[in-house]
Amino acid sequence: MHYKGLQLDPFQEQAVAAIDQGKSVIVSAPTGCGKTLIAEYAVEAALALKAKVVYTAPIKALSNQKFRDFRKQFGDATVGIHTGDVTINPEAPLLIMTTEIFRNLILESSPRLDQIYYTIFDEVHYLDDEERGTVWEESIILAPQEIRFICLSATVPNIDELASWMSSVRETEFTVIKESERPVPLRHRLFSAKYGVMGLRGVKKKYKKKLSERKKFFRKKPGSKRVVSHVVKEGNFPILYFCFNRKACERNAQQHINLNLLNKEEQGRLQRLVEELITQYKLEGYDRLAQMRRLWESGCAYHHAGILPAAKEIVERLFTTGLIKLLFCTETFALGINMPASSVIFDELEKYNGVDFEYLTTRQYQQMAGRAGRRGMDEEGYVYSQLIPEAGDPKQIERILYHKSEKIQSRFFASYATILSLYSKVGDKAFDIFRKSLRNYKKGEFTFTKSYQREEQQIRNRIRFLQTGGFLEGTSLTNKGRLAAAVNGYEIQAAELYYSRSFDDCSPKEICVILAALITEERKKKLEMSDISFHTSAKKVIHKLRRMEVKHNIAQPIREMNMGYAIPVYLWANGCSLAELESLGVPEGDIVRLLRMVIQLLRTLRQHLNDPVTAELMHQALQLINRGVVDAQAELEVE
Repeated sequence: MHYKGLQLDPFQEQAVAAIDQGKSVIVSAPTGCGKTLIAEYAVEAALALKAKVVYTAPIKALSNQKFRDFRKQFGDATVGIHTGDVTINPEAPLLIMTTEIFRNLILESSPRLDQIYYTIFDEVHYLDDEERGTVWEESIILAPQEIRFICLSATVPNIDELASWMSSVRETEFTVIKESERPVPLRHRLFSAKYGVMGLRGVKKKYKKKLSERKKFFRKKPGSKRVVSHVVKEGNFPILYFCFNRKACERNAQQHINLNLLNKEEQGRLQRLVEELITQYKLEGYDRLAQMRRLWESGCAYHHAGILPAAKEIVERLFTTGLIKLLFCTETFALGINMPASSVIFDELEKYNGVDFEYLTTRQYQQMAGRAGRRGMDEEGYVYSQLIPEAGDPKQIERILYHKSEKIQSRFFASYATILSLYSKVGDKAFDIFRKSLRNYKKGEFTFTKSYQREEQQIRNRIRFLQTGGFLEGTSLTNKGRLAAAVNGYEIQAAELYYSRSFDDCSPKEICVILAALITEERKKKLEMSDISFHTSAKKVIHKLRRMEVKHNIAQPIREMNMGYAIPVYLWANGCSLAELESLGVPEGDIVRLLRMVIQLLRTLRQHLNDPVTAELMHQALQLINRGVVDAQAELEVE
């Protein structure tokens, strides 16, 4: 069978046949096998029936990329996007959204879910993500029964168990399609700056069994020059070089500024495209631009969450156009974004988890390694893992390279918003829904496990806390509970601040600071608001709320307010420029992401407050911060 001028692989044909029969489908296949083609076929099938289709993705970069791709394919009027900080054409028949937004629409019983034929879950193995995986489970359990699912997953060993669980909770059969072969085979190589390309046997010989001897090598981390030089000589371009921290990305990229990987014609094309994109994204005042341009003009770049989203977009455009030959990036670049390379290099096979260094999981390695080998362009893809053989644990290296990927595990954790929505609708029957979590699904049936008993106790503690805190009256939502259920994300904090009248004496600028302090996570460098007079009862209100949670034995109480980013948020709300913001030494990508989350919270509060005075304050706060590089909508509409 041919589709879009391509001859389909057998697994793609199977998926297409199941879609033609209107079935729910789960596809497990290695990165780069062409799962996206199946999603596109499902979109066309739904649109041909004059029905709607929802496409959910785990990260906004992937949502944005799909929005652009689908608009080119299906036309602007057919495609919409709804990701919290961006809403364009939300009534469109093909709507792209983050999984969080999809779950929120389900909890609200939104009419936007009417007439949906298919919902596509891209990267459904993200269900295993510790922080956000629960959103996938909640969506699968709670979505209206008439919605069919297309689930696209990386290779996981328990895909049949996952499909069986989904069939059970959805009360519909899922067609399971598995592909284990890659169209472009991968060559996996270990590389030592000292010894060059090595086999696992060579590593085993060099490995120092005694910790005291290994320690001598721990601090001798090699640079990137030798491994890059080796791959460049082999001529396997473009290269994706994965680093596990931002500084390493930038440091390694700068070391290759003199490589000059572009010919004269490519340099001319790159300069013209860069000029055009800088103007479109209004990046003329961006501090890093001169340094980045020098790198780009040599055919190199770096890409991580600390740089401006618009700068990341430019790098992605240059890479897909083939004008960046060597890209240093963090692992998020491997997540679904369709940007394959000829070779992949791992700076190391260990990464810092916040406490200690640990080896990658097999799935993490496969996801990133899978970016090597471009279909129709490369006969094979090359994956190089840099290591110090004397200190690299051969057992761990063998597991990463040759073992099966880890099973998907349940990360189900009922949020306050979920509890408020379900408990107020069905009372104690909500527990029947919570029991349908993947965690409780063993050998084809639901069992009441010990871990679930602990989880259920937590949910009961949370219900009592919500009743004591005035969010619930018995099983009924109070006004405060109604607001919290609608906010969904910092829900009890936002509702408590509003009902304690903490916003009443605040200016719109101060409201931005307060909401940012709810969202800001712990960071090493603190910028306290010592030189800006700032008096608010908000900190005390949140502290009291947290103490009440602790009293009710809540296992993961809310965080205290964190004023770490208060100065940059206040200054941005006060009209400062991007250059002034950068002079504070704050990673601009982080501050833009934080401000966009504040915007999302402001929009939700403005929409759900039955209080014109405070809603107007939220509106004014929005207008102060949603400008320039922070305006995600303006950025997305750049063609």
